[in-house]
Amino acid sequence: MRIVGSGALNLDFFYEIEDLKMVETVPLIPGGECWGSRAQFERLREELEKKGRFIAKSGGGSAANTIYALKNWGFPTGFIGLAGRDLEGEEILAELEGADLSRVLRQGESACCLIVLDARKDRAIFVAPHSQESLLERYEAHTTPQEWLHLSSLVTPQGFSFHLRLKRSHAGPSSIDPGEIYARKGWQKLHPLLKASEVLFLTAQELAILKVSPEELSSLARYVFLKRGREGATLWNGNPRDIAPAAPEKVVDNTGAGDVFDAGVLAGLLSGLEPFSAGRLGAHLAALSLRDYGRRGYPSREEFESWRRFYDTT
Repeated sequence: MRIVGSGALNLDFFYEIEDLKMVETVPLIPGGECWGSRAQFERLREELEKKGRFIAKSGGGSAANTIYALKNWGFPTGFIGLAGRDLEGEEILAELEGADLSRVLRQGESACCLIVLDARKDRAIFVAPHSQESLLERYEAHTTPQEWLHLSSLVTPQGFSFHLRLKRSHAGPSSIDPGEIYARKGWQKLHPLLKASEVLFLTAQELAILKVSPEELSSLARYVFLKRGREGATLWNGNPRDIAPAAPEKVVDNTGAGDVFDAGVLAGLLSGLEPFSAGRLGAHLAALSLRDYGRRGYPSREEFESWRRFYDTT
């Protein structure tokens, strides 16, 4: 089964600064995500160049990160979305080479993201969405029942409407990681996007924003994985089951660790693991990803296969 992602296709720029409170251009909240214009992005980047230091650059976006990991682990993958007709777009798509990118539109300026880490490894994110994300409002993308659709957030109202249409027309299994952007739309707006999902991923912070219980979410999705960072995760499928965190060998950056968790869970389920074991696999792979910045720390195919076999026998 091909796993097809849809969400933002970003180029991520990593910066380090002594303290997030030093940033004046945009208020940065540890663990938070905010978004704005390309002009704001450039002003913030100029400030970071002066007060901090540039660390690394890589492709990003929640669903894109998940698809990147799955592709590298040998799963058939694809993506539906929008990348710029610019050098940033070339870089973004080059990292996804090997996935089916025939449903990625190439127009405008690519989405870019600033990921700012301070001395305590607190992280804040600022996203400048694609310059023409509104094009998705008229985009008719098609999936097949043999494809698994995995969604993460787009910034604009037109992007959200596109995802609603894509989800309604999709006849196969699906999963979603709504992120803070979609969670802030509220329960009533998000409800149709979550309904009849096979798997729902969200953080404790996003659950608090939605102001619903995991039991309510369990009525919409077959499996709900509540991600709790350093405390692990909880699987809701009837009775809750806590998934212990795996101990990381090294902590450099936690950006995208939740997306690797998603990839590990989906890979485990598609490999025949029962959901709790798939969650344990996801937790272990997420811990491995902390060892470097962005996608540079993602587990290799050999590491994935080794831990998949381990959880297949425990």
